[in-house]
Amino acid sequence: MWKQKLGISICNNYQIPTTEVVKLVKQIGFDAISPEWENDEKLNAIVRTANEYNVEIQSLHAPYGGASNMWKNDREVSVKALNELLIPLEACKKYNIPIMVVHTWIGFDNIPAPTKEGIDNFAELVNKATEYGVKIALENTEGLDHLEALMEHFKDNEAVGFCWDSGHEMCYNYSEDLLAKFGDRLIVTHLNDNLGISRYDGTTYWTDDLHILPFDGVANWDYNIERLKKSNRLEILNFELSIRPKPNRYENAIYEKMSYEEYFTEAYKRACKIAYKLNII
Repeated sequence: MWKQKLGISICNNYQIPTTEVVKLVKQIGFDAISPEWENDEKLNAIVRTANEYNVEIQSLHAPYGGASNMWKNDREVSVKALNELLIPLEACKKYNIPIMVVHTWIGFDNIPAPTKEGIDNFAELVNKATEYGVKIALENTEGLDHLEALMEHFKDNEAVGFCWDSGHEMCYNYSEDLLAKFGDRLIVTHLNDNLGISRYDGTTYWTDDLHILPFDGVANWDYNIERLKKSNRLEILNFELSIRPKPNRYENAIYEKMSYEEYFTEAYKRACKIAYKLNII
């Protein structure tokens, strides 16, 4: 789009090969992709296809199942979590992917305070990323204290930036304005929508994280756009969306009835609307 490159995050669980999705989103109009890590064989195929069709790879999403273990004081446990991140980081170096997106925590119950051991483990990751010329984008998820601790610890480190997930902010972070805190360090966006926190008592739960198309939820996109205007401006505006519903949630079900051509075209239309307001109005 004029004045703004548009990107989209892609996963590995479509009903067609991910390489076909890469071709499709390029044909529809997206300039870049941000794949998720699964294994080198799949990533290699994605990279080859992206290069063939002139699609930029903005970032690689690291696995996050062991995110909470990074903070354990049991080195045997935490080193396994660290190694799970070092493997995709090696892939970033191998394929010249400039950014790796990392979750700082996973889980909702009895979240402990950040630990020195966790800071040290992330420091190992950041040191290796610096050696490789790769930036680490720390994403807002549950466990906001852990994100804040890391952003503070690495506040003077140019290898560490912020990945803003607009949907997570609403359903995990109680709509706290995280761009006011970290917008000057923004290096990746995960733009998506949802219906906020569904439980009356304010309990956060993972199925609220719908990743529906912008304007299909309750997000105030004029507010989001104004905040983005005050943040570090990005060459690529990335959208992280889900075509599949969460368990016992049906908001995304309408997308499953669409063809992939229809779904990604609709995603592109919404992305263009946001980009137009961000860069033209």
